[in-house]
Amino acid sequence: MHVTTLSLRDFRNYERLDITLEPGTTLFYGPNAAGKTSILESLFYLATTRSPRAGADRELVRWDAQGDIGVQPFARLVCEIKRIDGRVRLEVVVQRRADDDGQLIGASVKTVRVDRRAVRALDLVGNLRVVLFTPADIALVTGAPSERRRYLDVTLSQLDGRYVRTLSHYNKVVQQRNSLLRAWRERRRPLRSAVDELAFWDRELALAGAYVLRERLRATAELNTLAGQIFCQITAGTTPLTARYQSSVPGIDEVSDERQIETAFLEQLARVRDDELGRGQTLIGPHRDDLLLGIGEMSVGTYGSRGQQRSATLALKLGEAALMRSRSGDAPVLLLDDLLSELDAERRHHLLATINQPDQQTLVTATGLEEFDAAFLQRARKIRVEGAKLYL
Repeated sequence: MHVTTLSLRDFRNYERLDITLEPGTTLFYGPNAAGKTSILESLFYLATTRSPRAGADRELVRWDAQGDIGVQPFARLVCEIKRIDGRVRLEVVVQRRADDDGQLIGASVKTVRVDRRAVRALDLVGNLRVVLFTPADIALVTGAPSERRRYLDVTLSQLDGRYVRTLSHYNKVVQQRNSLLRAWRERRRPLRSAVDELAFWDRELALAGAYVLRERLRATAELNTLAGQIFCQITAGTTPLTARYQSSVPGIDEVSDERQIETAFLEQLARVRDDELGRGQTLIGPHRDDLLLGIGEMSVGTYGSRGQQRSATLALKLGEAALMRSRSGDAPVLLLDDLLSELDAERRHHLLATINQPDQQTLVTATGLEEFDAAFLQRARKIRVEGAKLYL
């Protein structure tokens, strides 16, 4: 799969951008704040309807974008994609909202279209599959468990429409269940009704959670092999990166089927019910799990060097791409922001060799060309970015 065209209007610092993209590797280079990362961000947004940088969608609309009479400022993102099963056109419009007096407020509305047909945001996910790496992604290794859960969720949501819908339902169930648990803890509801009322939400939680858990466990087993091998290639070492899923539901693993996980989930919910009522929150389930990462017996997040942590992050991202390729038969688009920062010369050499895939569209950003070897520069299309302008 590869993106053939990208069009931006009033997105971030771009008033207007129209570019034709090619298969293979493209290097966007130029000074900081020139607009390089925004190109990658736009494609991630078109793939997932979420920004990896913005706290709210309204931040994507160019700061000094002008609306029209009766029309508030908006950002428009469009791309066309060539896949093994045909072509598809994706479009997302994010429009600022205003109050009754016409003053902009801190809200926005999002419109999503696939092949010019309006769809729900969930139905856009998976039409374009991307893997994004940024320097901040080292938090995937060193940060909180939520970072690693999100990594699994973004990967699986792009591969499986059922997963993204089930995960959305699961999160809503957790919110509703937590609301009830807080009401009982604060004595706003009579405790005598707790067991009967929780029975329904327990079933919903276990049913949705079992599918999410099964898919995460299966993906982790595959990533353990794929990312482990890639880590050795990047570091030129023999000790692979290991990935192990740590579930809050005991007694399950990657060979457990959905029904077995659901049964184990319900049994554990019964065991922790009193604790949940006392604390006012749902204590088990996919929203409480973690992905444990190690090099040999060592936790890479806790004891790894900065170089090891950086290499582990890259291995996980490239492992994500390999997983998407193996599951779908089509390579995702690699988006690599500031790829070589903090890597020594040897790791740079091995990494550039690892991402050299003939059927892989890869978009890379950098401040200059000096960090790349001659072989990479010879095969890459080079585009200079300065002041939100592209110079081919």
